[in-house]
Amino acid sequence: MAPNYYLYEKALEMRRLDLQREMEQRRLLAKLPKRRRNIGKNAVYGLGALLVKLGMWLKQIDQLREPVGDHA
Repeated sequence: MAPNYYLYEKALEMRRLDLQREMEQRRLLAKLPKRRRNIGKNAVYGLGALLVKLGMWLKQIDQLREPVGDHA
């Protein structure tokens, strides 16, 4: 059976286009700022810091309260 050069050329062209798309995607990803990739992690850290501050604030309020004496 003789090779079909038309199909071979089409397959090569499709492969070349796939490689071009992949290279373009890699170029676009490389251009993204590094901090944009860590948005989720930064949000979690920010939430954690907020919760720590809230806990410290609640602890201060609790310490400022005067203990209630027994009236028995």
